[in-house]
Amino acid sequence: MPEIALAGDFESGVDAVFAAAVGRHVVDAPKGRLSVQTGAMPLRDPRLPPLRSVFNAAQTIPVSFTLWHAPGQALAAGEPPNAEWIGRLRTADALLLVVSGQGGLESAAHRAATLRTELAVLDLAILEPAQQRLEERLTSGPRVDRREAGEQLAVVTRAREALEAERPLLEGLSAREAASLRGFGLLGAKPCAVACNAPDDEAAAIDAQRAAAHHDDWCVIGAATEAELDDLSEHDAAEFRADLGLPGLASQRLGQALCRALDYITFYTGNSRSVNAWLLPRGATALDAAATIHTDLAAGFIRADAAGADDLIAAGSMAALRDLGQLRRVGRDYLVSDAEVIQVHFSR
Repeated sequence: MPEIALAGDFESGVDAVFAAAVGRHVVDAPKGRLSVQTGAMPLRDPRLPPLRSVFNAAQTIPVSFTLWHAPGQALAAGEPPNAEWIGRLRTADALLLVVSGQGGLESAAHRAATLRTELAVLDLAILEPAQQRLEERLTSGPRVDRREAGEQLAVVTRAREALEAERPLLEGLSAREAASLRGFGLLGAKPCAVACNAPDDEAAAIDAQRAAAHHDDWCVIGAATEAELDDLSEHDAAEFRADLGLPGLASQRLGQALCRALDYITFYTGNSRSVNAWLLPRGATALDAAATIHTDLAAGFIRADAAGADDLIAAGSMAALRDLGQLRRVGRDYLVSDAEVIQVHFSR
């Protein structure tokens, strides 16, 4: 499960957004001097129930994110943030910046920009000494080490210049160059979604503004109200969300924003035991999908069968789909599309 770290300023309501996202799936997990809350955020998937019927499966297992935050810790607080907290943020797969929606989308966007600026300052504190160390390595040691130091220095220098010019950290870097920065745990290099915590009476209007602005990696939440909906029946909770003018579960909206920020797609596997939803980076192959399921499947990969989940649901079975000519036999380099069912054939 991808690990997502929440961060915001003291006015953003991170605690309420976290509660709205994970509901009762909260585990207190102190880390060192930090008090950290961790929770699972499974995503309801409307394709899973009909796929369960297709495979006559005993259960369904949805995609899930692991969310965590440290109560009492904040960005843009006017003083340096807790170093242990920032170190933990650097280990996350992605960040969820939480901003207040008071004043509308424009004000929320300004708050998000302020948080990103602080992340850039924190990254500069990493890159500046790294640049100095690499410059020192250029003058000593074996030639191969000096050459590697020179290549790394060029990337670090360009990343630092981008931050100082208030440009995206990875702007202009190749995939290989960006990968060379992973060891630094740079916050600005992480996928980042934004949760806009809106007042109840403004949530629908702000969400409409978000959609019109094509902020697909944003999510609008009426956190104070939505955090309380776990104690209601599904029907009553749906009515409260309808009153807010927000579609579906908070976790669903957050999950969609995170998937867009991470550029993930969903694929499915199924048998009589379970139907599973899995996350995969866009542009990944059938072999990558096999490795996501289990390393043994990737090691013994022979081929895979691929089909659109909606096509399979309409056909009613894999056999019927095969008869319609809609079941594709693919190799390891096949690029998996969003919402495909993948069945891996492998040697044991």
